Amino acid sequence: MKNLSNLKKYPKILIGLVLAVSIGAISIFLYMNRVTDIDKMSMTYDQVFDTNILSQNITTSFKQTYQLKDYTVYGENLMLYEEQYSTESTDKLLGKNVLLKNLVNNQEFIFTFSGGVDSGIDLSQLDEGLYEIYVYDHYKQKRVYFSEEFVSEKFTTMRRNETVKTVTLHTERDFLSGIDVKMEKNYAFLMVMDNTPISSIYDIVLDPCGNTIDITSNSVDYGYSNEKISEAQSSYELALMVKEELEKYGLRVLISREQDEDLSYYGSNSRVGKGYESNAKVFISLGMVADDTIVYPYIITSPYTNALLANEIAYYMKGHGISMTPVSTESRLQEGVCFDVIYQGEQGDDFTSWEMYPQIRESGGKSTFAGQVAHASENKIYADSYGMYGLYFTYANINVDESIDYYLSNKEKIAKNLSKGILQYFRVEKQEK
Repeated sequence: MKNLSNLKKYPKILIGLVLAVSIGAISIFLYMNRVTDIDKMSMTYDQVFDTNILSQNITTSFKQTYQLKDYTVYGENLMLYEEQYSTESTDKLLGKNVLLKNLVNNQEFIFTFSGGVDSGIDLSQLDEGLYEIYVYDHYKQKRVYFSEEFVSEKFTTMRRNETVKTVTLHTERDFLSGIDVKMEKNYAFLMVMDNTPISSIYDIVLDPCGNTIDITSNSVDYGYSNEKISEAQSSYELALMVKEELEKYGLRVLISREQDEDLSYYGSNSRVGKGYESNAKVFISLGMVADDTIVYPYIITSPYTNALLANEIAYYMKGHGISMTPVSTESRLQEGVCFDVIYQGEQGDDFTSWEMYPQIRESGGKSTFAGQVAHASENKIYADSYGMYGLYFTYANINVDESIDYYLSNKEKIAKNLSKGILQYFRVEKQEK
């Protein structure tokens, strides 16, 4: 009888097991086929956002409009231009306010364009959504449109809390055809999506100076050295220390060369080429100088910027016990910051003027006119690319023993505070484990 009782229970047990297995299988299927952040990389707006809300908030024509012709991306900054970007004249968008309106939740952001390629729309600040773009022109709000239709290359911001933002600029009239909307003009839209970072995309490139192939003389510049210090070796060691600090905050950092590798700044396999190919946002060279007066570190930045990143780093380092060399009299620059020198072009150059340091000039893409100097023809493939925010951090002077001794005694502290200055500028916080 006892065995018979147990047999009567088996159908219930079997049914329970079948239900449990079925529910488990369905759950696994749903989980494996869920919409993940990584899927958004290839999705369109109507697959990510609520199309009913978009349809309610969209406007297809505007009385007041403002035509633009060009744009650049530098670091994490988007600049818009009324004319084609060049050095010949100041763009008329300078000083104007640009409004971004999120059609998903009606949230608005306002940015003031103040001239430098690092002073427009901070893409990292934008929440996920689809944005209309407006310009305030003589206090009138005007809808931005472009002279031509295009879809920009995808831009990926730096990692923050294991998340990145993927941004594309759209100006096609039929961009919203998925919700049966036809725009009157090539109105500009910014599409911003939160995504999981891809391992092949880097945030920062650290470039140890020394062991540099000079393509003009077909030789290798091994860098400064004496009995106390070797630029090639000390730059590489400093890069490793800075990399370790930055990666504590979840950033992905690439060093531009191996310890004993000789590389130039030109071509797809060069120092800057590695940065472009990895979609990095920042390119920082670490090197020395030969000067009779310099003692403490200083930073060189592009004259096409407002020196915002360099100023932040220098301010942070000085505030945390690092002495910085005064190298500029310009009031807008922090102590320890100067602009790169611009030279007039040589015979045969396609460009009339250019920056001295290839680390800064060739890493900034379109924003710093990469590939435009005659001997930089290998970088013409990056002439229209998004630019990395380029800096040259000079940590010691080979001609002054006091400078070398200061660096050797404070190199760990310099590495830590250089890293912290970068992190503070980009608002990257340490992740909780």
